[in-house]
Amino acid sequence: AALFLDPGLGKSAISLAALSTLKAQKMLNCALVIAPLRVCHNVWPSEVEKWSDFSGLRITVLHGTKKDKLLDVKSDIYLLNPEGLEWFVAAGGFDKLRPDVLIVDESTKFKATNTRRFKLLKPMLSRFRRRWILTGSPAPNGLLDLFGQVLIADRGAALGRYITHYRMQYFIPSGFGGYTWLPQKDAPEKIYEKLAPLALRMSAEDYLELPVLVEREVV
Repeated sequence: AALFLDPGLGKSAISLAALSTLKAQKMLNCALVIAPLRVCHNVWPSEVEKWSDFSGLRITVLHGTKKDKLLDVKSDIYLLNPEGLEWFVAAGGFDKLRPDVLIVDESTKFKATNTRRFKLLKPMLSRFRRRWILTGSPAPNGLLDLFGQVLIADRGAALGRYITHYRMQYFIPSGFGGYTWLPQKDAPEKIYEKLAPLALRMSAEDYLELPVLVEREVV
């Protein structure tokens, strides 16, 4: 699944609710959450503390000088930053923890399929029974950004398994040397249709009600 929700709409809380349900039904071994370091240390732990429904979820941040020992700590959720993925693979983290849920928070960190982090994660995707990607801005530089993220979620079911095929099917080369790719006329609609069964998109302006703005001048 893909949660394309603007900030404030509860991507982390929704994911934690789903993990709580899986744990209650004895369908969760543990979850691996890959997220920026700030999100690992601040957002996910604070969300667990904030909601009483999630108090039964044990959480461990795999970071710091003692991270090797933390692999022996029994938890429901293990948090890892993208830069720590190489260490995690080398340390045998997948075999030690056997996570069956993958959550990539701020999934645009994996939009480029030629990066080291993407190449490390891709061979491990089949190990997970469930894979969820979370971001508020899935295509910051255009629809090409979607491919790598969606591949993590569905292993190519929606947009195909190869970036070259995706480009040729939905884009046309442009610019000097043809290195700039522009979407074909009907490409956005076709891509959105492919993603519809997989992704939920919510905008803050449609769902958040902010209080009336009060301006106060301080001199």
